[in-house]
Amino acid sequence: WSTMSHRVPHDPEHELEWSIIAESIDDDELHRLRELHSLLDDCDLHPICRRKPLHRQAQTLLRYLRGRDGNVRKAEKMFRDMIDWRESFDVENKVHSWRRELERGRTRRAQLCKIYGVEEQMCNDKYGIPVRLFRLSVADTAGLIREFGVEAVLVDSLSKLEWTHEQIRNAMFKHRKLIRGQVQIIDVGDYGEVPDWTGRMWSNLRLGPDIYKVFDGNYPETVRKVFIVRTSSLVHHGYMLIQRLLPQRTKRKLKLFGPKAAEWVSELCSELPDPHGLPDFLLSDSEEAIRSAKPKGGIVPEGIAGANEGREEDDTPTKPALCGTPRTPAKIVQPKRATWDLRSNALMDLFLAAAAALMLAGVRGNLLQDMH
Repeated sequence: WSTMSHRVPHDPEHELEWSIIAESIDDDELHRLRELHSLLDDCDLHPICRRKPLHRQAQTLLRYLRGRDGNVRKAEKMFRDMIDWRESFDVENKVHSWRRELERGRTRRAQLCKIYGVEEQMCNDKYGIPVRLFRLSVADTAGLIREFGVEAVLVDSLSKLEWTHEQIRNAMFKHRKLIRGQVQIIDVGDYGEVPDWTGRMWSNLRLGPDIYKVFDGNYPETVRKVFIVRTSSLVHHGYMLIQRLLPQRTKRKLKLFGPKAAEWVSELCSELPDPHGLPDFLLSDSEEAIRSAKPKGGIVPEGIAGANEGREEDDTPTKPALCGTPRTPAKIVQPKRATWDLRSNALMDLFLAAAAALMLAGVRGNLLQDMH
């Protein structure tokens, strides 16, 4: 610390964190980080920072600095907007209440979220950070919002994001190094299990931005790598059309793979410890492996949440077998060769899958921050 003290702010409570960050970044970025720290000194008076001194945490400030591509003034605004939002939305209390509700599992919406949710922490990466799976392929976003309301769906995601960033910080202290986010896997395969793949992708595009813009502005540097798996050849064509428009930083984080597990297994396993704990459907293309894929998701039946958006306690557990759409035997639907006709469903599906996956990767993992 004696050799580091002249390079970082004097803050005994956070000296370990500042020393880790100072060793992990270059002098120019450290200078800008110290400038941001100085500009936010008055945040001591903010209710959020009185409870938890986010404005003094080097790793937290670095996320916002990088979220605005090193622009100190923009990072300052982003940080101040974030703490104002956390206070006005009452994030801590809502997340705490929702976690408790899920743990008890007595409300109808808590039971149904476990059945129709499509996000899962599969295993930990090589740093001990949760690897998160999003099965966009079986999601019914419109149904969840219709039954539970936008805020419930948002708070469920915020709960996962809050947990993720706690684990990223814990890993930094454990390994004494800066770790740039978690690994995420987005499954967009059309397995034929849940109907109306195209319609559900449209819903993600139509409804997603209203929810996901919250993540984009308040949770920068969430991911270090995103694997978008089981895409069709059409999606690859679509990605090739737009990738030249993406910043290099985004391209390094974003990885698109086709329908075969062999395409991503090696790179994905390099991010994980051994043994890795990956589910079979990410390691194999067999029918048995695909049938075992979880979470199952599915179409959310209209009215299933009941009155008051499912907030009432229900002592009768909801049975998955009575909910949703019966799932047909699992299979990967191999698309026909595209004819580049603007009227073709195949071309529409290309842009739907590519746009929905990229939107989710961008706003959930903050890849869009690279474009500011």
